[in-house]
Amino acid sequence: MKRLLLILVALALLPAAACSLRQKPSGEDYYAQAQLNFATKEYKAAIENYQQVIDKYPFSPYAEDAEMKIGLAYYQQKDYAEAIGALDDFERMHPTSKNLELVSYYIGLSYYEQIGREDQDQGKTEAALKRFQELEQRFPEGDFAELAHDKVLVCREMLARNEMIVGNYYYKRANFRAAESRFAELLQKYPETPVAPDALYELGISLEKEGKRYSAAQAFAAVKKHFPTSIYAKRAQAELTKLHEPIDTEEDPLPLVLAETGYGGNPDDSNADRVVVRQRSDMRGADVASSGGGSAYGADGLPNLDAPAAVKNAPDPSQPDLPSAKPGAPDMMRAPAPILPKPTGSIAGAADAQARAMTGLAAAAPSEPSLHQMDADTAPPLSQSEAPTAGPATLKTIRLSSNDPPLSVILELSGPVSFDKNLESNSDGSTATVVLKDVTPDVALQTHLVFDKSIFKDCSVSSSSAGTTVTLKTQPVAHFAVVPLEGPPRLLMTFTPQAGTLKTSSAN
Repeated sequence: MKRLLLILVALALLPAAACSLRQKPSGEDYYAQAQLNFATKEYKAAIENYQQVIDKYPFSPYAEDAEMKIGLAYYQQKDYAEAIGALDDFERMHPTSKNLELVSYYIGLSYYEQIGREDQDQGKTEAALKRFQELEQRFPEGDFAELAHDKVLVCREMLARNEMIVGNYYYKRANFRAAESRFAELLQKYPETPVAPDALYELGISLEKEGKRYSAAQAFAAVKKHFPTSIYAKRAQAELTKLHEPIDTEEDPLPLVLAETGYGGNPDDSNADRVVVRQRSDMRGADVASSGGGSAYGADGLPNLDAPAAVKNAPDPSQPDLPSAKPGAPDMMRAPAPILPKPTGSIAGAADAQARAMTGLAAAAPSEPSLHQMDADTAPPLSQSEAPTAGPATLKTIRLSSNDPPLSVILELSGPVSFDKNLESNSDGSTATVVLKDVTPDVALQTHLVFDKSIFKDCSVSSSSAGTTVTLKTQPVAHFAVVPLEGPPRLLMTFTPQAGTLKTSSAN
């Protein structure tokens, strides 16, 4: 009886003993299972197992990679909002990670995949553009720079087409002033896009509808100068013949007409719309994309997260910590090697070192060519370089433009300057004033000049501690603009005469 009791007790304790022998899954086990789920496109299960690594083993050598893979898995599921959130968190938590380029690219791609039609809200387009431009600037020679640049061009064209649609909307409703503003803004921000010739022509038509015949003529002249082979060049010539207005042939008419519409000078000083253009000798992304087959990039040029381990000499987006499959490299589904302790030092110091490294890389990047490779007889679009820094300068000469009749006054300077302008008009004429800050007149410059030609009467020059003031008296004008020009430095004061004024004054 006692023996039977012992046997029964042993049998009762056997399951408990078996449970105690069963080992709890480790961080490596969860990670390996997640990798397998990811490779077989079971992204929901992969996310769950990656999350187990983060929650239960936050100090595991696999935790950082698991955080990133969660974002990539959400992207593969087309859950773009969750992908952006997860990858943004990764960027914030790991500012010195070697995978930042890949993460930044997929954040941009998550916005990019949500872009709708060109007549819809472009918030996602702007967000994608910002991300891709940041990637180009931070990693100009990285594996994703060329792919990001292609997306930048698409985003800029989408934004330009949206501006074109809005401009046409206002034009069809006879709100020509609003249409003018939209077309001018398009040309200022996106001069390299395919819709630029159309926008410039429509800008001229809008100005003509507003009664701004002289400004319209400059816009049509700019169409001929910048887009001579487009279908709009002949239309622009027909409008010029009909208008029979004088054209400023001494300077490029495009910055003149943009200045008169309120978008003159250099583009916005912010980098939001700047395009980084490079010539790269390392075309790894493009070469791999064209190789097809088992490439790390798909036929559309996008990184392939499911690329097989046999891919040679190509970045592997699905396993960022294994950038290439060189001989002897670990298999892509194998867990990463344990992370060795890093040298002691502050996180801020590491981030500062990373920033210095990126700054040095950016400084060493080659110079940027123009956005267009244009024909020899075609003028380039409005420059997108930043304005030179203004400083102390000398006003050397003041002269009328060489046009017949002249409608502009040119102030020749020793360097770039800052200025304020003002226009006062009455029935007797107009007085245009330009205050040149931190500028002194040349000792040989006369303080009073008599022009008595075209719409211009005379000009006076005075100086003070604030700078130099140029006061120009003219026949009545409807508008005037001041356009900073380079090579050599100068300011162009261009005037739009009131109807009938030029005909009367030209007899002088």
